[in-house]
Amino acid sequence: MSAPSPTTEQGWDQATFSCGRCGAKRTVTTEADYLKAVGVHRDAHAVFDRLNQIERDGFASILRVILADAELGREFLALMDLQQPTSPNPNTQEGTAP
Repeated sequence: MSAPSPTTEQGWDQATFSCGRCGAKRTVTTEADYLKAVGVHRDAHAVFDRLNQIERDGFASILRVILADAELGREFLALMDLQQPTSPNPNTQEGTAP
């Protein structure tokens, strides 16, 4: 009998995570994927809980645009990395007079 390969997970066919808060279901095939799915879902609830409805709608809209085109996301981040703040933005809290 040969030993299992190091990349083979033993004892897993699949597992389904069911969220008690929202009813979402995620089915995965490894323990590592299960733990990742639970953690990511928990983090998504944490972000959701911090935002009000207007912020949620805006954030979801931005994510839909960025996630629909990975290249756009990379370019946007590269653009942000290149930008150096030169003066306060008058449209932000930092740029408003007391």
